[in-house]
Amino acid sequence: MVSLVFGVLSIVTSLVAVGFLLGIVGLIFGVIGLEQMNRFKQSGKLEAAAGIICCLLGIFLTIKSSISLMLLA
Repeated sequence: MVSLVFGVLSIVTSLVAVGFLLGIVGLIFGVIGLEQMNRFKQSGKLEAAAGIICCLLGIFLTIKSSISLMLLA
């Protein structure tokens, strides 16, 4: 769940560098959470996977917006 929150925040803040940091932190939490869910046979794998995808999207959008802002300058 934490990964999903960080993923959504990284997408929302993808126009500034904070989106990249939030995406990295959320990605770490998502991978750790997914591993623990597999180890202890818990539910919530879908939320962890969605959080990982949102974090990756937020990281990608932050990098893309940074590159496009550098090209405009």
